[in-house]
Amino acid sequence: MSDTIEENEPKNQIKKKSDQSKLKARLRDLEFFTEVIPDGVVIINNQLVVEATNESAQSLLGLPEDSTGKSFEEFVKVARLNSYVRGDSQQEPLEFTSPVQKDSTLEARLFNVDKETKVVIVRDITTLNRLLTMRQSFVANVSHELRTPLTVVKGYLETMVDESAPEDLRLSLIKKLKAPVNRMESLVQDLLLLTQLESNPVPPEMDEIKMTELIENAYNEVQGLLGEEDSLVIQNSSDAQIKGISAELSSVCINLISNAIRYSPDGANIEVSWTNTEQGKARFAVQDHGLGIAKEHLDRITERFYRVDMKDSRARGGTGLGLAIVKHVLRRHNSELQVKSRVSEGSLFFCDFETV
Repeated sequence: MSDTIEENEPKNQIKKKSDQSKLKARLRDLEFFTEVIPDGVVIINNQLVVEATNESAQSLLGLPEDSTGKSFEEFVKVARLNSYVRGDSQQEPLEFTSPVQKDSTLEARLFNVDKETKVVIVRDITTLNRLLTMRQSFVANVSHELRTPLTVVKGYLETMVDESAPEDLRLSLIKKLKAPVNRMESLVQDLLLLTQLESNPVPPEMDEIKMTELIENAYNEVQGLLGEEDSLVIQNSSDAQIKGISAELSSVCINLISNAIRYSPDGANIEVSWTNTEQGKARFAVQDHGLGIAKEHLDRITERFYRVDMKDSRARGGTGLGLAIVKHVLRRHNSELQVKSRVSEGSLFFCDFETV
């Protein structure tokens, strides 16, 4: 009997060592995993003593490398977070301001490993929240932009179907439906174009584009926006061609020129040019001598539906998406929109392209 026990002991010891080796290997794998993920991982016990952290947690929460064995609350001075980790894992995720970067928002999730151990997962949701806010703002803006023409159309239709209304009045409203319907159509078209620009990949092969032709076409397109005293001059001193997508570049020309007209007072003097630069590129530019744009607006004018309030400008349509479309088209053509402007002196919008 004693011989059997002596024979089994080494086997038990071997199995125990094997299990310990496997456990150590799993812990090494877990440690490696927590280091490569962007989320912060903090393991604490019920007394909020830190048992382990990864680099992301140290960066997000400001935990020092030697925080193991010390109190979580000693380093993280966020009362809401400390109260949260004392609770159970059934709580909803907690959003809180980063203790390291005050303009960042973090989210914490709590998990119970066992009766004595908890895991706190922390991630930066600043960008996610910003995108959510942008989406909410975008939906609200679209709704607002559609509400006005829809209200107009609804009012006209109610009168048109009212049999008690004079027939000549009902017939006259048919022509008035055109403007609000066109406005809604333009908005939908711009929204579709913007979606396509954001979602469709850039074609590997682009066509050779004669910008002088696109500029001439844009000139003809915007004639209906010009007032009797307005001046629109084209100065094409370059015959350079570029690689691009004709329809997209055409929208750049039309949007920049029409924007200059809409946001200038009557008697606008607008100059459109296609020239060579000293850096060997070609530049499309639209210069007006109108109201100008205040410095605080320049970084936001390419945002969707962002409009600068200019009381002396002419409200001649527009969807509020023109410059956002321009920005996305130029990115697809390895260019960017640049603006120079002075209040009461005018604005210069321009973009440079690599030539063929």
